[in-house]
Amino acid sequence: MISPKLIFILLSLYIISAFSWWTYAHCRSAKLIHELEKDNIETLCYKASIDLELAKQQELFEDSIGMKKYFSLHFPKLELIFLPNTDPLANFMIRPLEDSYLSLQATYIRKLWMYILEGLAIMAIIFWGLYRIYATFKKDLALKRNQTNFLLSVTHELKTPLTAIKLYLETLQKRKLAQTQIDTIIQNSLAENERLNLLVENLLLSARLDSTQFHLNLEEINLSEWVEKSVLFFVTPRNLKERVQLTIQPEIFVLADTSAVDTILTNLLSNAVKYSPVDSAIQVVLSKQDKQVEMAVIDKGPGINESAKKELFNKFFRIGDENTRKTNGTGLGLYIVKNLAIKLGAEVVVENGVDGGSIFKIRFKTHE
Repeated sequence: MISPKLIFILLSLYIISAFSWWTYAHCRSAKLIHELEKDNIETLCYKASIDLELAKQQELFEDSIGMKKYFSLHFPKLELIFLPNTDPLANFMIRPLEDSYLSLQATYIRKLWMYILEGLAIMAIIFWGLYRIYATFKKDLALKRNQTNFLLSVTHELKTPLTAIKLYLETLQKRKLAQTQIDTIIQNSLAENERLNLLVENLLLSARLDSTQFHLNLEEINLSEWVEKSVLFFVTPRNLKERVQLTIQPEIFVLADTSAVDTILTNLLSNAVKYSPVDSAIQVVLSKQDKQVEMAVIDKGPGINESAKKELFNKFFRIGDENTRKTNGTGLGLYIVKNLAIKLGAEVVVENGVDGGSIFKIRFKTHE
């Protein structure tokens, strides 16, 4: 089966070749017409000579003046020249006017430029159209690939916590365990339930972000206090207090939505934990400088290459292939971060750390 990409390339080459030939054919036709018109003027000289001889025999003029008037009236594109020291009515020369040649040449050049410029303009439109079709085609293929990855990852992400919770419940049902073991199983079940709940919330939130009816409740908040609370809420059930380090400048106020800030931090910290070595530190830094508030999450993971940065915040995008990728996730976290930041009037910047890892920065606008 011929691939759609090959069909598109062949069709594009055919369109470009056909139109290039059309432009060449019109330019060649204009040249042939120009040559024929030159030949017609030169042939007209021969016809004019015969016509003057007949007119002279019919005595339509009596002298050279009458002959010149008759000639000018009937052959305006030609020039009549009488030879000196001879009978002008019997010895004369006919040739095309210089203006006639110049007019033909100007007409030819004008048509040539018209065809060339028309060809270039239409060729530019064709190239633009082909580029747009290719870009759309490429985007659709990427979206289809990401959607396939998304379905695979969602299936895995839903199945894993459900299987774990089922196993914990079956263990409680079939075995007599010590209280400490029961507490551990319950704690693990709650963690898996929280993971499942977070996944569902991300799915619902990504769908709401695509809707034009989604709005945030913006109010002035103490971002310093809220970031600290949000990070504490994230790290406590995951036993990450020792790993996540806070550097927060106090009393920073911005216009924001508290739930959006929570969601942004949760997704950034989840990614940092997911892609960093288990013994590495994760830093959350909040600072204000020159009326710009910056919230950064810094990890010691593998970093992000430049090509991936261009697609990093696209919906369903994840680095690598879902069949070989080891880390869990759906490709919605950074998409949600980006869109929430936009709705907060903030900017998202991703950088590679000096010693490796990634730095995700959220830059808030202040209204001072």
